[in-house]
Amino acid sequence: MNKDKFFDIYFKFLVLSFWPIFWYENQLILNTRTNFIIFITFSILYIIYILLFTYYGLNNSSIDKIVIYYRVSMLLAFIFTIISFLLFPTNPFFFILKIIFVFILLYISYIKVRRYKIEEGVVGILSALLMLAFALFY
Repeated sequence: MNKDKFFDIYFKFLVLSFWPIFWYENQLILNTRTNFIIFITFSILYIIYILLFTYYGLNNSSIDKIVIYYRVSMLLAFIFTIISFLLFPTNPFFFILKIIFVFILLYISYIKVRRYKIEEGVVGILSALLMLAFALFY
């Protein structure tokens, strides 16, 4: 399998595995231990991807820098959303970090769509808006 295809599939898996966490948290009764296990599992997968893809992307000239920024910002926004949603729902520090990373994702996604004409950025815009809606109204 090509490395580009591997990183693309791995990224899509991480993005698609993030959204069931909200359903899981809202529909099932959880305890702190389960929330911590979910957080550790997803954080390890996210951090492995961020490190590997950043190293690969910086050493590969065929990958645009905006793609690296987009994927790293999306996964960091997901990590801080999980922290503030599952582990520390009443902590204002993690809430502010989540909002900051969501706005960074929104900005980078907008640049990706507007300047680079890459439609994948629309997913980032919609994800950022959905995370903001969850953060502010739920």
